Amino acid sequence: MTSPNDFQRNYWRTRQAWVERQQQMDLQLNSFGVAAMEALGDISGANVLDVGCGCGHTTLQLHERVGDGHVLGIDISETLLEVARTRSRGSVEFLEADAQVDSLRGPYDAVYSRFGVMFFADSVAAFTNLRASTITSGQLSFVCWQGPEENPWITVPNRAGMALVDLPPRAPQAADPFAFSNPGAVERILSEAGWKGIEIQSFQMEVPLGGGVDVRSAALHAFEFSPVKAALDSAPTVESDDVIDVIVKALAPHEQNGIVRLPGAVWVVTAQN
Repeated sequence: MTSPNDFQRNYWRTRQAWVERQQQMDLQLNSFGVAAMEALGDISGANVLDVGCGCGHTTLQLHERVGDGHVLGIDISETLLEVARTRSRGSVEFLEADAQVDSLRGPYDAVYSRFGVMFFADSVAAFTNLRASTITSGQLSFVCWQGPEENPWITVPNRAGMALVDLPPRAPQAADPFAFSNPGAVERILSEAGWKGIEIQSFQMEVPLGGGVDVRSAALHAFEFSPVKAALDSAPTVESDDVIDVIVKALAPHEQNGIVRLPGAVWVVTAQN
């Protein structure tokens, strides 16, 4: 039986960079995810659902916060969940599930996500399903990216690489990290899904590319996650080393004390059932 999010399932199953570089990515994204956790307040003893948990870093962090509560991490990619289970050593539970259509084993006191809710085929249906999985007065907190111009840590290396590589048209269902960049659209989605008390706050910080590494390592890390790499994997037109070299030049002005940092901005979104 097909799922409306099968495109995303197949996409994330093949994203080996998230497996091979998950520790660097967790260091790079940690402060954003923590901001959304802090927005939940005291969740000790709570039953929490971590949506789009990937390799499990946020699920383990939530586990520390709930104490004798319970956390379930769900993701559409079994590839990423295999890493999560290895990391957790059985301390938390993970489930391969599509949050848009599957039963999520609720009810939960809180639903959380770090960059895991922007890729649904039908966002209203997904957030309706998530709300149905929470208790009355249950909480929602997630973090999503603001627009490209507010996130030079993404755009600077990508645009440098794109100077050498022509990208094919993006497939309509392709993962778009900026899909929730419009706060008005996010509020409408949540309202239509029945969530109340919606608040959307800006959170900005300097992002340590690659988790805090030198300029060449940061360039390689950025390249591995870039649409330019995906384009070259399917149709090589230039050498990868040439692309990495131009990314290094673009990032060099942002290296201080051996670490490359560029601005990043997210929305921390909270709501109540």
